[in-house]
Amino acid sequence: MPAPNRYRIQKVTLTQGTNFLYDFDLKPADLEAYLDEYVVGQAEAKGIIATKVCTHFHKAKAMLLREGRGDNVGFIKNNIILIGPTGVGKTYMIKLIAKKLGVPFVKGDATKFSETGYVGGDVEDLVRDLYWEADGDLEKARFGIIYLDEIDKIASSGDIIGPDVSRTGVQRALLKPLEETEVEIKVQPENVFPFDSEEKKKKRKITINTKYVLFVVSGAFHGLEEIIKKRLKKSSLGFLSEVEGRSDVKVNYLKFTTPEDLVAYGFEREFVGRLPVIAVCDPLTEEDLFEILANPNSAIVLNKKRDFKVYGIDLAFTDSALRLCAKLAYKEGTGARALLRVLEKALIPFEKTLPSLNVEHLGVTEELICDPQGYLATFLNNPRDSKWEEVYLQALKEEKERFLRYLELRKHRYLRTDVMELTPQRLNLLFELYKFEDVELSVVLEEMLNLYRQIKGYEATFSRRNQIQAVFTDEAIDYIINEVLRNDRGVFSFCEKALSRIEYALLNIRDIQGRKKFYITPLAFTNPEKYIEDLISFRA
Repeated sequence: MPAPNRYRIQKVTLTQGTNFLYDFDLKPADLEAYLDEYVVGQAEAKGIIATKVCTHFHKAKAMLLREGRGDNVGFIKNNIILIGPTGVGKTYMIKLIAKKLGVPFVKGDATKFSETGYVGGDVEDLVRDLYWEADGDLEKARFGIIYLDEIDKIASSGDIIGPDVSRTGVQRALLKPLEETEVEIKVQPENVFPFDSEEKKKKRKITINTKYVLFVVSGAFHGLEEIIKKRLKKSSLGFLSEVEGRSDVKVNYLKFTTPEDLVAYGFEREFVGRLPVIAVCDPLTEEDLFEILANPNSAIVLNKKRDFKVYGIDLAFTDSALRLCAKLAYKEGTGARALLRVLEKALIPFEKTLPSLNVEHLGVTEELICDPQGYLATFLNNPRDSKWEEVYLQALKEEKERFLRYLELRKHRYLRTDVMELTPQRLNLLFELYKFEDVELSVVLEEMLNLYRQIKGYEATFSRRNQIQAVFTDEAIDYIINEVLRNDRGVFSFCEKALSRIEYALLNIRDIQGRKKFYITPLAFTNPEKYIEDLISFRA
């Protein structure tokens, strides 16, 4: 990436309000609720991560605001070690948090460090990447998130003779960045002259201090369970024996992870000490996998829909189809990653064939997932058969029911906002918009809210201009939203053109009858003459 033309090298300060932390007020419960919209299960892990991330940034904000007024305590970071099997959403959670906070996010693979040596150069490269992810905004880069995956692979192996230099060396290289160190950004300074003094060259140097950079490391930690089991059995915990004796309960021993277990696993004490927060993810159940697919925000399903949408084909999934996908994926044992493989295997034959047939929609059923080739052969025998339309409509119906059920379960968050109430009509519009754009629910909801705000803004403008109080009814607002979305028009231009046919009449009624308040109904848009006639007759 080319280096930006200007760099912000000055000291970070919050007094000017230039840093995102200045207005940061996100609470742990709010961040956890945000994660709940996208991540299925993992309640305990989401709670821990949301809490410690919010605390990290609030603490950084408080410390910077009082900087220079005496603080001998120092700043201890809430670096997190995230433990859990593959495909449970570890990386996804941290990416979502970075997106929500608007901070740069960089992901690295710890196994690459062991392959390239242990001098720590690659570790510093991750810090430098924050600068580029922040588009050269040094202030923002200083508050980024670095995610290190496969961290369990740099644990020292206990079955080799002598020190495991390559792995323990990588751990030691991480110690300073995990706490605090200065990392120089390798960029080509502007206006470089060979005869410049060392003092001038030094002033041009750009460095990132990792004091406020949050590190999250993760891994599956195969073999850690045995270490924990051994420790727990030595402790003779009665409840553990009782739980282990029940065949209907599967114990997730990773929930009992302690720093001592990580040391026994092969990590340096100093390394573990710089990761004070331990969060453990649960393996995904078959029901969890179904909920991932049924979630309107499911990246897996939305991306598959977009694959077909580029050919003008709309996909809709039945409940039974999603449940079969979840069942097949669960057998693979690789978590949510298996869901995409199952969908791809079933739908690639259709993705290859249907674009040539000018097909506009496809209902994905259990039969299709079970036998894609057989289902496709039947479809090709008579692609214009009306039963395919019926299958699609049934799948669409079930998809809408899932969509509305999801909203109902989160009514406190969605069904009534501070700005706009989501009436049944607006829920239908919201679903149509969701289907048309194939994006996350939060995106289409925000789009609808923006349209609502624009309509209320025009309402105020129209009232001021004509010295009246114009009030758009809910039905009129829904009509405008629907027309604007369907015809891809702007709210202001649509309303201006439509209401220009009644504006003069409203002014006459105001002057003759002294009437100041007018309710604008859909009739004002669809049949302005009848609307004005009704206004006059009502007054009479």
